[in-house]
Amino acid sequence: MSAEDRIHAYDRYIDSLFAAEDKALRSALSEMEREGVPAINVSASEGKLLSVLALSIGAKRILEIGTLGGYSAIWLARAMPEDGKLISLELNPHHADVARRNIERAGLAERVEIRVGPAAESLVALRAEGAESFDLVFIDADKDRYVDYLHHSLPLLRKGGLLLA
Repeated sequence: MSAEDRIHAYDRYIDSLFAAEDKALRSALSEMEREGVPAINVSASEGKLLSVLALSIGAKRILEIGTLGGYSAIWLARAMPEDGKLISLELNPHHADVARRNIERAGLAERVEIRVGPAAESLVALRAEGAESFDLVFIDADKDRYVDYLHHSLPLLRKGGLLLA
């Protein structure tokens, strides 16, 4: 067994112990595969960690930069109270459509808004709209732009908020 295979086996084991996926999460992954969305989403254990971190700070408003197929958005949105709001930014319209379907199937459509377009432009627009501060910002998009996303998202993060990348 290669080192990479051992790592994947270890991840699957940890996922089975601490981050069991329900039907909505498994369906999201299947839908992403059927629709040709790259398999670069967070793992189940990473999703669980995002959820635990959001819960630990009582996050009611979350900003996600990089929606992909909505897998991490499901984990994050489930950690918010019923009146919570997650705004997720996605460049690719096809990925955003897949994510919307996955989020709808998970019963979270009322809590999650997906905005399509370049994230830096969407971040500027959020500031111009006077968006309420976010409790948590999760940057998970094109790695070359992380510094730009950081600079644009920090003014949107509440004092004492949590920034994850």
